[in-house]
Amino acid sequence: MKRTTRLIVRLLRYFRDELWLDGNGGSRVGGLCRGVIKRVVLSVRCFLRERLTYQASALTYSTLLSIVPLLAIVFAIAKGFGLNRLVEETIRTNFRAQGEVVDVLIGFVNSYLMHTKSGVFLGFGILLLLWSLISLTNGIEVTFNRIWQVKHERSTFRMATDYTAMFFLIPIFILLTSGLSIFLSTSVEQLPDFLLLRPATTAVLRLVPYALVGLLFTGLYMFMPNTRVRFRSAAIAGFLAGAAFQGLQFFYIHSQMWVSGYNAIYGSFAALPLFMLWCQISWYICLFGATLSYVDQNIDYFYQGRELPGLSRRQHDFLCLLIASFVCRRFADARPPYDAITLSREKQIPIRLVNDVLYELCAAGVLVAVAGDEKDTSTTYLPARDIHGITVGSVLGVLEERGTATLDDDLGHYDALWTRYTAYCRNALADDYASKKLIDFEKLT
Repeated sequence: MKRTTRLIVRLLRYFRDELWLDGNGGSRVGGLCRGVIKRVVLSVRCFLRERLTYQASALTYSTLLSIVPLLAIVFAIAKGFGLNRLVEETIRTNFRAQGEVVDVLIGFVNSYLMHTKSGVFLGFGILLLLWSLISLTNGIEVTFNRIWQVKHERSTFRMATDYTAMFFLIPIFILLTSGLSIFLSTSVEQLPDFLLLRPATTAVLRLVPYALVGLLFTGLYMFMPNTRVRFRSAAIAGFLAGAAFQGLQFFYIHSQMWVSGYNAIYGSFAALPLFMLWCQISWYICLFGATLSYVDQNIDYFYQGRELPGLSRRQHDFLCLLIASFVCRRFADARPPYDAITLSREKQIPIRLVNDVLYELCAAGVLVAVAGDEKDTSTTYLPARDIHGITVGSVLGVLEERGTATLDDDLGHYDALWTRYTAYCRNALADDYASKKLIDFEKLT
C-alpha cells in the first residue's frame, strides 16, 4: 500500500513539476516521449477548461438538424456524376449496424430531392435547410476560434464564399474518395496472385481510408479557425483524430451484440440514441484534435504547464499596464511592432494571457491591432495615441470605466455612494504614481 502511495505521489510530482523542466541532458527518445506527454497533458487541460464536452453536445444537435440537407447536397452532386448508387452503398456499408437509420435518412433525402425537383419545396423550406447547414458550420468555426483564442469571426462576405465552397467541395471529396477506394479494390482483384505483391497491396489498401479521413480532418483544422494554422500541427492532430474516428467506426459497425441488447430495451427507437452517441463521441474526437493542433503549434509558449493562471484584479491591471508599456517602448525605439507570439516568447508570458490582454487593451482604445490580412496571420499591435500622453492613471481609468451598463432603478438608492466612490477613484488615480508615463512603467519603484 505504501509503495502504491509513493508511486502515485511520484507521478503527481512528475506531471506537476518535473515534466515542465528543461531536459536538454536526456536522450533523444526521452525528449520525444517528454514532448508527446506534454502535448497530451496540455490538450486534456485545455479540453476540460474550455468545457468542450458541452460544445460537442451542441454540435451534435446541429448535426442532427443538418444531416438531411447535407446528404441531399451529396446525393445531388453524385447524381450529376452518375454515382448516387455508389454513395448509397458506401453509406450503407459504413453504417450497416444501423440499417434502420440509413433507410430513414435516405428516404428523407429522396423525398426532399423529389419535391425540390418538382418545385413544391422551394422557398421557405430551402431557406430553413440552408440555415441549418450554415448554423452547423458557424458553430464549428466559433468553437474552433474559442480553442485558438481568436476573437474575430469571418466577415459576412468570407462566410458566404468559404461556406459555399465547403458545401460543394466536401461532397466532391466524398465522391472522389469513394471512387478511389473502388478503383483500388478492383485493381487489387485483377493483380496476379504473386507471393508478395498482392498481399502487400492489400495491406496498403486497408490504410487508404485512414489516410483519406486524416486528410479530411487536417483540412478541417487548417480551414475552420480564423487564424493561420501550420500544416504540421494540423496534420499531426488530423491523422490522429482520423485514426481514432476510424477506430470508433469499426467499433460502431462490429458491435452487433451490444446493438441487439439495446434493441431489447428501446425497441424500434434504438437506432436514434445509438446514432446520437456515435455522433457525440465523433465530435469529442474532432474537438480534442483541434485542441491538440493548438497545443502543438504553441507548445513553446506554455510555461511550467500553466497556460492561463487565475488572476486577481490587481494582477490583471498590472499585466495590462506591463504589456501596454512593452508595446509603447518598442514603438518609441522605432523597432518592428510586437505580435502576440513574439511578445509571449520574449517576455515569457503565457500566450493565452497575452492574447486576452491585447484584445482587452485594443477594445479599451489603448492599443490598436494592425492585421496583415483577414485571417489575422500577422497581427501586430501599436499604441492608439501619442505615447507621451498615455499615463498609468489614464490606462487604469479606461480599464475601470469599461462597459456600458449603468445603475438602474433597482440600485438607484446607491447613487450618492456611487458618486462618492467615483470621486475617490479619481483622486486615487491623480497621485504621482498614476501620473507617470506608461512608457516608463518598468522603471517605477
